[in-house]
Amino acid sequence: MPFVSLRSAACSVIFLVLGLFGNHSVNGQVADPVESKLESLSAQAQAAQQRGDYAAAARSYEQLVKFRPDIAEIWANLGLMRQFMGDYSAADHDFQTALDKNSHLYVPNLFLGLNRIREHQPRAALPYLKSAVSLNKEDAQAALGLARAYSGVANTHNAARWFERATEINPRDPDAWYELGVSYLKLQDDAVMQLKKRAPDGVHARTLVADSFMEQGRIRDAIPIYERFRTEVHPLCLKTKLGLAYSQIGSQEKAKQALEEEVSDHTGCLLAYLGIARLALISGDFDEMLRQLHTVNEREPKFLRGYIPEVWSGIPSNQLKTAIADLQNPPRSEDPIARMFIESANSEIPSPVASNSEESALTRNKSLPVDPEKLAVEGRYSECADRIRILKAPTPNLVQLLEQCSFYAGNFQLTLQTSQRALPTTTRDLESLYWQAKSAQVLSANSFSQMNAIAPDSPKMHLLMAELHRAREEFPSAEQEYNAVLKSPASGGDEISARLGLADVYFHTSEDDRALGQLESVLKSAPSNAQAHALMGQVLVRLHRYDDAIPHLQLALSGASSPEFPGLHSQLAKCYAARGEYEQALQEIKHALPTDTMGDFHYQLYQIYQKLGDKNAAAEALRTSEQLRRQKASAEQQQTLKRER
Repeated sequence: MPFVSLRSAACSVIFLVLGLFGNHSVNGQVADPVESKLESLSAQAQAAQQRGDYAAAARSYEQLVKFRPDIAEIWANLGLMRQFMGDYSAADHDFQTALDKNSHLYVPNLFLGLNRIREHQPRAALPYLKSAVSLNKEDAQAALGLARAYSGVANTHNAARWFERATEINPRDPDAWYELGVSYLKLQDDAVMQLKKRAPDGVHARTLVADSFMEQGRIRDAIPIYERFRTEVHPLCLKTKLGLAYSQIGSQEKAKQALEEEVSDHTGCLLAYLGIARLALISGDFDEMLRQLHTVNEREPKFLRGYIPEVWSGIPSNQLKTAIADLQNPPRSEDPIARMFIESANSEIPSPVASNSEESALTRNKSLPVDPEKLAVEGRYSECADRIRILKAPTPNLVQLLEQCSFYAGNFQLTLQTSQRALPTTTRDLESLYWQAKSAQVLSANSFSQMNAIAPDSPKMHLLMAELHRAREEFPSAEQEYNAVLKSPASGGDEISARLGLADVYFHTSEDDRALGQLESVLKSAPSNAQAHALMGQVLVRLHRYDDAIPHLQLALSGASSPEFPGLHSQLAKCYAARGEYEQALQEIKHALPTDTMGDFHYQLYQIYQKLGDKNAAAEALRTSEQLRRQKASAEQQQTLKRER
């Protein structure tokens, strides 16, 4: 963990200590030989520290504390020198001694907190780092440390808040931006998981799935989900998303019908007007396209700037070039909206870019309607959000409206903050979880974008891209990015993550020897890594090396954190069955049954019961297996029919 502000912190404390021992003289003579000795030791300490001789500086401070053990600042300086020397245990003792004498010293609080994080004790770090940020609000290191402590105790909301503060203090720190992005991803995942738990088949959870399919280019998988909720009226612009999906697969008539339904039911959905502009672009009606864009711009300029790629994204290049050429000719070339479209299309930005602008619509137009709901219906999102924000006690309905308006106004921070405040107090928490997931997703993308702008070739950026490619099963691209991490001299702690990722890639591409090589490297440096043991066990089972696989699977299942590999008990059951230990195999496969959705685990249970000679139990397991298989096949068939429609 880099401590970029250590040297400046050291100097500030040293000068403070020097000030305690002024040149007290009488008629030009030093009045007290003890004071003279203290001044000399202080000067020696300063000189040694400035030339980087921390051991010599520490020796001077050791002598100083013998003279004046009551002065907290001397103990703080002694601790700081030992911190620089890597003697953290001795440094912690000195820092704690300093705080016992004066609890309001910044440096001891800071380093005691950072050292607790280094020792994986985030809860113990929190009180020290809270004190540090209260004593010095402008040191990015304290904010970053507090953020990491909150992250360590799974308080993701506060972690994101303090990572954000760290980026405000030092906007050129790529690590702060990366960890901020990761925190936002955790908030997104938390909201998604809660939605799946509370209402897995509801409109909010399923819409997030469909939105994800759209981002992955799986348009035909998204359409049936949007169609399912087409008759519902809500502020999620589902009909518009359906229309945009149909447009991207070339079904322009279906797209037009869905978009017209949206405008009729929900005039505040500005995304619908962009969808209509897209259809006009495809048909070559550029006047109509510009008219729709002007409609959006008049209501919400920031929305248009952020979402204009929805108009041209995925349009064949020849059509897009024709449109740009037409818009570049007078009189359209003089239209600022036409110029905005050309600039956006030429930049090839595939998705909207967030804006957290705090510009108030109220300062621009004080004669706005007072009713926020009317403003939302008109698609005046910034004005709607501003009206609600000035209310001292908005109703739960207005709080929910603020989530929608702030999101479409591009103020994603406000959306996230509002959704998290709303969750404990409103019964409509499913919608708040939806907006938390959507806003956190955009904020994470922005954070990673900022990081990439600062350090485009950083190992963390390559690791992030590798994970995205692996999630989409783009294995060659994932392999390339993981190898870029390993080749970087600054890979550091990212090396283990990269090797685990590579091992997973090789496992899925059936390159078992290469997977084993990566896993052996991981376990050499991290012998207790549960994820590595889990994957190692699965590879060895596939190679029929059952005796070798058993200890790895056992270690994975007994790890402090359960690895995200379903069916490890099934793998272990295979090993025991291969060795003829059927009773142990039976106990293991029973643990896997609750997660069986395809019938495979129950079929394995059937085989084990056969070996044990329990014909009735075997027959029941086989019936359950076949039933699960039929249910799975039926669900897949229904999905296929929906896609074809």
